[in-house]
Amino acid sequence: MLQGLMPFRDFEKDKVFACITGLIKNVGHIDEERISDAASVYCDCIATMAATAEIYGLSGNIWQSWLATLFAGCEVPFALAQERRAQLDGTLRQLVMEDLDELHFYLHYDLNQLDQELGVSAFRRFGDYKPLAIDGEVFDRASGAIVQVFADAIRKAPYAGGLYRELTRFYMEHGVGQFALNKAFRWDGHSGKIVPVTHTENISLAGLVGYETQKKILTDNTLAFLDGRPANNVLLYGESGTGKSSSVKALLNEFAPSGLRMVEVYKHQVEDLDAIVDIIKVRNYKFIIFMDDLSFEKFEIEYKYLKSFIEGGLEKRPNNVLIYATSNRRHLMRESWSDRDDKYDDMHESETMQERMSLVDRFGLMIRYFSPGQEEYLNIVRMLAKEYSIDAEWEDLEHGAIQWELKHGGFSGRSARQFIEFLAGKK
Repeated sequence: MLQGLMPFRDFEKDKVFACITGLIKNVGHIDEERISDAASVYCDCIATMAATAEIYGLSGNIWQSWLATLFAGCEVPFALAQERRAQLDGTLRQLVMEDLDELHFYLHYDLNQLDQELGVSAFRRFGDYKPLAIDGEVFDRASGAIVQVFADAIRKAPYAGGLYRELTRFYMEHGVGQFALNKAFRWDGHSGKIVPVTHTENISLAGLVGYETQKKILTDNTLAFLDGRPANNVLLYGESGTGKSSSVKALLNEFAPSGLRMVEVYKHQVEDLDAIVDIIKVRNYKFIIFMDDLSFEKFEIEYKYLKSFIEGGLEKRPNNVLIYATSNRRHLMRESWSDRDDKYDDMHESETMQERMSLVDRFGLMIRYFSPGQEEYLNIVRMLAKEYSIDAEWEDLEHGAIQWELKHGGFSGRSARQFIEFLAGKK
């Protein structure tokens, strides 16, 4: 007998789940006067499930795929406990098993019966879904690939106990909610939420030409962080276009399967760092708070909040959070020649300079990225030309690359890529 959900009660807030399960409970008892309205809402649900299957690239029974996405995204105490690999016992485990008995029934319910009940052929046409493919390859849908494997596993669960095992395996391996299905995030200050970034650059550390010493220092620190060993906050500084931001983004692509997650925070959001940490400190992931192109003018006081957050507040920074920042300035604070004149009016000049330097001192690692020389710049051009399959004589390519850098900011990896992408676009 279906009694209603308790640990998984959040499922009932989902409109598709509430509609489909409500219809299942009332099969054979739907008034003829309400058949048309029920059929319309039911078809809307089928269309919603099919659209979601297309977006995530999910194949197979769309109702079972929908339930898989609910299981993967439902941040209930049971799922969060499994994410932390905590032992589940007592009343909660009993209630979970009771819920899974009911959910197992829904999971294997044949929606063709609802088609017949409502006089439509919605599930018959869309139920066994095959997502759009290009040249035989399904779109790159990283989140969907995880859900697809999970959906295939729970489809084979013959009873509630098997479903329980698949759920705990998924939660322990991937976690639950948006952090399980995404690797990159940004802070939305208006809503006070961390939101996923679904499209990220496909950058690899191996694909970044040069800066081997810098990349090794950065990688070693990140590996220590992931392994639970002491690790430092990092400031990457140097000339524009040298690959500072790309190095951090490449780290995320490399180590996301190992539990690394990244939250981008802008300078004007520094005051929200405590709120961000309150959300992520209890999760079983390692988070890098990424602050790109960080610098402060003399009149800006946000650096004081950042300084206190990194080291100096009463609350200890969680062990699963680090800050990686990039900047064109080593000292982060803008300095001018007039500052030297000001020192004659400053009764405590040394203390003022110490105050300006104190933020930089909070970063345990400071990694400098130099602009490449001409030979290294041309080597980057050569590597990118191969990557983009540019068919040109090297003498012409070299001449064009040097002419390009004269008009586009000098020797840098950014100038090299812009030049090659210009040629690729013409091709």
